[in-house]
Amino acid sequence: MRVKDILENRNGELLSVRPETELREAAVLMSENAISALVVRSADGLLAGILTERDIARHFARNGGASETTVASVMTIDVITCSAEHDVGEIAEIMSESNIRHVPIVKKGAPVDIVSIRDIVRFHISALQSENRTLRELVAALD
Repeated sequence: MRVKDILENRNGELLSVRPETELREAAVLMSENAISALVVRSADGLLAGILTERDIARHFARNGGASETTVASVMTIDVITCSAEHDVGEIAEIMSESNIRHVPIVKKGAPVDIVSIRDIVRFHISALQSENRTLRELVAALD
């Protein structure tokens, strides 16, 4: 199974912000869209970083609630990425080992989507349910 298999059922756009975006504005965007990570794009559309709820929480814990800052000063710059061709199991293992919940999917350096650990779990549950149905049908046919 490939990451592109998870993306087949997507119908939304990839939300992103620029590094100079105010942190509060990015947090509002995340809250309004019920997402826990945003891709950060440079002016040329390439991946500049990722902003997660953890990044925001760390910022407020370290800075005593100071909110007048930009995404650039809070985002994670060293981002683990993948392509749509990566194996889902490999990405799940990387996420687990790296203690991360989101991996941007890039093509030629530009983010095209993002996969979360929730996406992977849902995908695996769906695959298991399908396999279970197939096995039940096979057993029923043998009776």
